[in-house]
Amino acid sequence: MEGSDDVGHEAEGQGPSDEEATNSRTDHAETGSRVAGVLNAAEEAAETITEEARRQADELLRQAKADAAARVEELTREARRVRTEADDYARDIRDAVDSYGTQARREAEEGARKLLSDAEEQARATREAAQEMANQIDQDTQRRHESLVREAKSLEERRQRVLDGLRDLAAQLQDALVEPTSRERDQSLADALDVERRR
Repeated sequence: MEGSDDVGHEAEGQGPSDEEATNSRTDHAETGSRVAGVLNAAEEAAETITEEARRQADELLRQAKADAAARVEELTREARRVRTEADDYARDIRDAVDSYGTQARREAEEGARKLLSDAEEQARATREAAQEMANQIDQDTQRRHESLVREAKSLEERRQRVLDGLRDLAAQLQDALVEPTSRERDQSLADALDVERRR
């Protein structure tokens, strides 16, 4: 085995040459740089994804609120228009029946009141429908926002797990690149056996 050969060479006073040691250190440095590059790239990608998710959530919430406000305003204008038309129509009827007798006037005024009452009821129903629609839009937007926040949090946790895993891998690679002494290998083996016994 390679480790046994190295130990044998060291025991015989024939350790690795200066050139081999230099090459080994260079390889270790390159490996460390690569690991650091992977860690940095993973962290930047995760931050970009998280920021984009938050930006989309904020934009969706802003747009939904704007749409809801516009819809409420539109429905309110429609209610006012219906009310205005009903008022105009009622006035026209009252003006038209002024030339008739008292009975005809009473009947016309009753019709106008009924029409006005219906128009007010329609306007009220329209306002309530607009408010309900706005509330529904707001609830849907809130749910979507919460979903995006949860997704962003999940991405953040996944990013952290990936970073932790890469750090562990980097530490293992670093440990693997440092050749242990015979005593350290014996201690590592004893620790591993102790862990197995505890399981």
